[in-house]
Amino acid sequence: MQRIALTTWSIHPYLSDGSLDLMAMPARVKAAGIATVEICHFHIPNTEIVYLQSLKTAAANAGVEIFSILIDAFDISQADNAADIAQVQHWIDAAAHVGASHVRVVAGEAPATDTAALQRTISALKALQAYATPKGVRVMSENFKTMASTPANWLAIHQALGYGGCADIGNFANDSRVSDFGQVAAMAASIHVKASYDDQGQLLPAQVNACLATARKHGFSGPTTLVYDRPGDRWPHIEALRQLVATAFV
Repeated sequence: MQRIALTTWSIHPYLSDGSLDLMAMPARVKAAGIATVEICHFHIPNTEIVYLQSLKTAAANAGVEIFSILIDAFDISQADNAADIAQVQHWIDAAAHVGASHVRVVAGEAPATDTAALQRTISALKALQAYATPKGVRVMSENFKTMASTPANWLAIHQALGYGGCADIGNFANDSRVSDFGQVAAMAASIHVKASYDDQGQLLPAQVNACLATARKHGFSGPTTLVYDRPGDRWPHIEALRQLVATAFV
């Protein structure tokens, strides 16, 4: 069965306004028929070990897997990246304590054409993986921000690491989305499903279906994470995405 996941970015308003506490999040997600989560680092209010272990317990009690911590800050592509690397290491420690098997690290904000910056990113990610491995955590990146925005750079990064990364359908340019995703699909370890919508807010499934068909062809078996960040009540739209993904992998 396909592992359908939810990023906490999709429920950001509820976590931000206090209507949903992070400790109650796993049970609420499970009630929505989803058993895997990816937690944005900024949604974790406390990185003390006791808090993180309590969150790990809450997820276990709900029957929910914490797949990753999505580390949405820091720039490892810049020349002076030591402080950024140290911050990422802190969140790798947090991921280990909360029971996450992965962290997603932003490849950086240097231009995709900056080959020196690309090599800095690769070196930093290799060093971070060496740090994370004894803790039982795998470091991956994503086509998020400029450095890994192209299929070529995404592939260069993950080929250098020797394993796959996160491929976000919606982060590729609309005009080339399906073909760009197709270039990285064989190395995708996780997929973020960020769909397009029409002017009335109706889900447009064609690109998502095409991308997931390609992933299925390559034998994709990682989590497929639902990303929704439009206005209004998010839970019905999350359910629509869940049904779309579930149908795509039948």
